[in-house]
Amino acid sequence: MNSNRLRTAYEARSTGTTRGPAFSSGHGPWLRTDDGTAWFDGTSGSGAATLGHQHPSVVEAAAAQLTRLVHTGCKLTSDPRIRMVRRLGALSPYQEPAVLPTVTGAEAVEAALKVARAATGHRSVVSFRHAYHGKTAGALALTWRAEFKQFGAGPHGSVFTAELPDPRRPYEDGSRVYEDGSQSGEDGSGGTAAGTAAFLSSLTAALDEAEHHGGVAAVVLEPIQVTEGLLTVAPALLDRITRAAHDRGALLVLDEIYTGLGRAGRMFTAELMAETPDLTLVGKTLGNGFPISAVLGERRVMDALPPGVQTSTYSGSPLCCAAASAVLDTLVTQDVPARARSLGRRLDDRLGELATDHPWMASVRTAGALAAFDCTRHGRPDPARAEAVVGAASRARLLLFGGGPEGATVKIVPPALLTEDELGFLLQGLATAVSDADADADADADADEGEAGQAGAQRSGAGRSGGVLR
Repeated sequence: MNSNRLRTAYEARSTGTTRGPAFSSGHGPWLRTDDGTAWFDGTSGSGAATLGHQHPSVVEAAAAQLTRLVHTGCKLTSDPRIRMVRRLGALSPYQEPAVLPTVTGAEAVEAALKVARAATGHRSVVSFRHAYHGKTAGALALTWRAEFKQFGAGPHGSVFTAELPDPRRPYEDGSRVYEDGSQSGEDGSGGTAAGTAAFLSSLTAALDEAEHHGGVAAVVLEPIQVTEGLLTVAPALLDRITRAAHDRGALLVLDEIYTGLGRAGRMFTAELMAETPDLTLVGKTLGNGFPISAVLGERRVMDALPPGVQTSTYSGSPLCCAAASAVLDTLVTQDVPARARSLGRRLDDRLGELATDHPWMASVRTAGALAAFDCTRHGRPDPARAEAVVGAASRARLLLFGGGPEGATVKIVPPALLTEDELGFLLQGLATAVSDADADADADADADEGEAGQAGAQRSGAGRSGGVLR
């Protein structure tokens, strides 16, 4: 092979980008191309840049650390690592907190499952419909050393799925959604007694199956299923699920990788719960763009996992820990959870107004600096219209993602710290995208009707000609 020959390389299509141009700089909610064109990032870098891109305090802390010490490996500690662990533990809902540093959200999930298996002696796990907890699988199965596998994934069929009430569906008792994500209902858990009974039946069935397959080690869920369209689980239901887990000797693992540390309007969802989750997972906001995540819990639970069973080369990276400590300080000094709640109210008001003018916008929902709505056509999910909204937003230099179980959801995930002008751009961009998508849909409908009419005329003409010919 001629090593001097220039060849074109491509990024694999699995990770290839799908929205916007190549960006070269950023600040706050803005991403810029080489020519200076600014785009508003309504995705916050997949939810990580809660403080905005290139937040000055985070950049300053990382830059200073960059000149001192970047890497130690997971088995050697550092001053930034110690500071981050203490700061994060102090903010957590635990009395004697322990912190297990990890790098990605998926790694935090894997680590939490190992902790749960070690702490309970059980093997199986219960999760929920519409859950998203990452995409990794299989690496531990290929690893040779047996002690590393002791608390790893069980055989195929050791994960069991339960249903959750869908907050987008109308409640027969007319219950309403409150700012904290809870809902009124005759049973206090967010819906009708019949709906709750169906949910509890599904949960019980999943727990029974798990118990018959090595016992229930963990029940894992997100307080808000963001990836699948911002589906909130009422705090009263979270408490019920926690108690059900404890009744089976299992740990409740709350995956707050997306929602935690202020993004959804609270530092931790545990603030809204009567029960405290046994383990809490954080990520995304923790690094504000730097790859860092963590598992939090009481020390007596966390230390059930023996030394060396959960490590990775970059866990506890000095550089990422320095950035994370700056993030944690900023969350407190700028009261980011309160700022997120305020932003959520503004988004909810504007989206509600737009939904009044555009009835195909269904189930507007917000939780702090998170918002979503569904697109419908004749009362059914309309993925094409959702794609039209996202495309129209992109033309207005507003980056949004779609998604949801039916592919008909538009998600709005801006940074929590916005100036009034920046918020104005976002709200106007949303209005423009919705209006343009409406116009596009009307044009498509007219075209469909025209094609249908032309086809009908052709059929009618053919019938008349046929009569003459016969």
